[in-house]
Amino acid sequence: MRIQIIILILITNFAFGQDKVTIDKNLPKYEIKDEFNRFDDIGNPKNDFESLKFNFKSNSEIEIRNSYTSGFTGNDIKFSIDKHLNIKKVTYNYWTDVVDLDNLITYRVKKVNLKLNQNPFDKINGLRGMYILEVQHIRNDSLIKTEQIKGKFKNFKGINKQSSDYKWTLEQNKIWYGITNENGVYLKPDKVPSLKSDYKILVKEIKNIKGYVPSKIKAFVVINENGKIEEKPIRFLGQLDKSIEKQITKLLIELTEWYPACVNEKEVKSQIPIVIGTE
Repeated sequence: MRIQIIILILITNFAFGQDKVTIDKNLPKYEIKDEFNRFDDIGNPKNDFESLKFNFKSNSEIEIRNSYTSGFTGNDIKFSIDKHLNIKKVTYNYWTDVVDLDNLITYRVKKVNLKLNQNPFDKINGLRGMYILEVQHIRNDSLIKTEQIKGKFKNFKGINKQSSDYKWTLEQNKIWYGITNENGVYLKPDKVPSLKSDYKILVKEIKNIKGYVPSKIKAFVVINENGKIEEKPIRFLGQLDKSIEKQITKLLIELTEWYPACVNEKEVKSQIPIVIGTE
């Protein structure tokens, strides 16, 4: 039996007793790419999704929460720590919008290694952390597998938004949520680019190219903030002679003008697919 509904998967809380947080002032930088999943409170620029939250449940207990969602699946990790830096409880939560009720999986955090750069009861601003969890997947009281989860987080509250740390993380968040690629080209702008110049002139010149030219030319192009197609990268789909590709690229750059894509009413560089019919 399968139902289309977002539902939280049942989890088993694991109490850690006197396991303690390790304080390491020399934790590796947050602003590097590594095998650890990143969480911060800058938020997703597109929908303001926050992946790091702090909750002081009392003067003697703090909850640190890391959350992630793709829109269809997501997970939630919570650390409860007392003022003596004992790890009181860690939970792992997984959800999906398609759930098999006949084969529910529960999750149990078996082990945790949590390091912070400072005591969160003394200061939250600038707090950084890294952790490794061992999470057991259990179905019908039987262990299916054990998964290792690596994460790191950083609190950016109060930081200068012009700082290199903040700007690096903001750009990485755009990539993480599929808003831009590694080169800062927007993949999902608020307003997509549109053709400004006369399409017929381009088609006429393409027809004059000597050699085999298909009836439909498909390509991915990057349109910059000034409404011009950039020479690199242009990726043609299908089989085309390299000399033909070079000539078409030259014509695309010289004979087309575009209204550029916009994000928050500002012109940005974007990537789009185009189809040119030559018949």
